[in-house]
Amino acid sequence: MPAALTVRDLRHDLRPGETLLRLPALSLPAGRLTVLSGPSGSGKSTLLYLLAGLLLPSAGTLRWGDHDLPRLAEAARDRWRRATAGFVFQDFHLLPELSPLDNVLAPVWFAAFTARAQRERAQHLLARFAVPQRQRTALLSRGEQQRVALARALIRDPAIIFADEPTASLDAAAGLALANHLQRLAHDEGRNVIVASHDPGLIGRADIHLQLERGAEVLVS
Repeated sequence: MPAALTVRDLRHDLRPGETLLRLPALSLPAGRLTVLSGPSGSGKSTLLYLLAGLLLPSAGTLRWGDHDLPRLAEAARDRWRRATAGFVFQDFHLLPELSPLDNVLAPVWFAAFTARAQRERAQHLLARFAVPQRQRTALLSRGEQQRVALARALIRDPAIIFADEPTASLDAAAGLALANHLQRLAHDEGRNVIVASHDPGLIGRADIHLQLERGAEVLVS
């Protein structure tokens, strides 16, 4: 499952002559929590989407293992993401009228898993994150809904987790709980966890910290 990232001379331009970000070199081994920080408009979400292959850079190399994402066709990048990556979104992207279990199962409804294996893994994840399973998702707290989103991201057992401002709409206690879960996914399970965040609590936990400033070179520490 381990997935390591190597970036060389990455650049993303908003338009000719206007560069949003430059990242000369980056190496992310598996089992690390990486946090992208910076002011609004600095390119945190853009860099996250570049690393996930959802956007293509203007220049540079971006390799996850043997896969150089910018050189792959769109369909191949989609297959790579389905097999390798899970996403946790700030606004959750849940279906409020469905149960937590059905929300977690949504990404694999049409996959070639057995129905029993799907359901058992989803139930295990919800129990792990202490989410009630017998009510509509709309009735859950914000923190519980975000943990449903995290469980859904893990349903395929991905090597990489991408999270875009996952604690932004949570209270302090729920944000702390989610930060703990993300850190354990990296340190205890060997996943590569990459988070874009303003949250000082998450930034303070980072094994690798990328500081962004619009138009400037990304600082890696």
